[in-house]
Amino acid sequence: MFVIDKTLLKPNIPRTIRFTPILYDWLLKVSEDEELSFNQVVLLCCKNAMEQYNKTNLSEEKE
Repeated sequence: MFVIDKTLLKPNIPRTIRFTPILYDWLLKVSEDEELSFNQVVLLCCKNAMEQYNKTNLSEEKE
């Protein structure tokens, strides 16, 4: 389940991105299932990836 993060509200930097059909279909399904906009799901996925990336880098620095 996705939770709306207030830091992701009102995005204002327009970008164009191309998706593979499989990824697009999955994102569209999640947005419909969770009753979120497609854009919100993409932003949440990016935020989750950023957090995971930062966690990985922090744990590697500690080693």
